[in-house]
Amino acid sequence: MRSRRVHKWRLLTWLILGFNLVMLLWLVVALDAAEDENTCVGDLCQGANDPGSSIGTWLVVLVWLTGIALLGAAWLITHHTEHPGRRPRRGWHR
Repeated sequence: MRSRRVHKWRLLTWLILGFNLVMLLWLVVALDAAEDENTCVGDLCQGANDPGSSIGTWLVVLVWLTGIALLGAAWLITHHTEHPGRRPRRGWHR
């Protein structure tokens, strides 16, 4: 019974979930790539002073937040809910 409810999700809901998974994967890959570039000489690491890895990671986070804000707004705009106070009138209304 639970699987039927999952299949009734809207396409935009699945798109948001897929977007989050892709962005999480991209963030993990970006962080891993930034970690691989660290080459240590003695006690000091040159990669820690490299702003490129930090900027790249923050760029991924910025794209993620922008995308989820736009997709969330689209989801809310297209979400059709029935208001409990508004029901169609049938026949004569007293």
